[in-house]
Amino acid sequence: MSAELGGFFLLEHTHPGDMDSLVLDLGLDAIPAAPALLLVGVAAYVVAVAGATLLGLAAGMKRAGFPVERQLTLNRRVGGGLALWFLILTMSTLSGAYLETRAPRFLLYAVPALLSVAALARAPWLKASVEAMPRWWIPALQTLRVGGGTTLFAGWAIGLAPWGFVRIAGTGDILVGVLAAAVAFALARRLTAARALAVVWNALGLLDILHTLFRAVTSAPGPQRLFFEEPANLVPLVFPFVYLPGFIVPLTVLLHVLSLRQLRVQRTPA
Repeated sequence: MSAELGGFFLLEHTHPGDMDSLVLDLGLDAIPAAPALLLVGVAAYVVAVAGATLLGLAAGMKRAGFPVERQLTLNRRVGGGLALWFLILTMSTLSGAYLETRAPRFLLYAVPALLSVAALARAPWLKASVEAMPRWWIPALQTLRVGGGTTLFAGWAIGLAPWGFVRIAGTGDILVGVLAAAVAFALARRLTAARALAVVWNALGLLDILHTLFRAVTSAPGPQRLFFEEPANLVPLVFPFVYLPGFIVPLTVLLHVLSLRQLRVQRTPA
């Protein structure tokens, strides 16, 4: 049986008082409601990013000359692994697993996600696929980062995140996404200093993500909280915003790292 708490659906605990204690731990009367249209929009954004990433990866493997059977195997493994991760993240979040604030439980998915990205970046097949791509492909995909910043502002608008965090993190994401389009254009047209511009853009993008991670963790409820502007940052705790730290952020880090590596390897314009 399920119970609705401020627009988010959580599995009921055996004892009726448990859910109340979770809400009290958060220091809130209830988790702010998310309009249905916003829930659909965030889910659609995440699906779009995942789909574009998988399509780009498939194209890269084809350009790299992978045998068809190898391409199909890798596509199935990556797609299946991503689907499984989404299922685990969705079910654990809907069950209220991360609402306990005596410890930052959201790190139980955030840290493994980042470690998985670090391991994936070293995979030989991924390196070969990325090296076969034109240099403008990854920046072009990063234009979708505008959606991440927009989602953060939406979270603030309904009371899920403090303005001090969203103002910088959300604006940074949107600016990096907009600049990604300019970088992709410069690389595609082989403009002078396009490669240097892309390196600077990747460095700024990584700095923005590192700042966002730091502020997100230290603004969330729990003993690690350093910034006490209200409301506390609930983005890593609730559905569907959990997809930002659980998928979008690790993917963004991976794309920046792969782009920098590609720029280093490809000395001639692609």
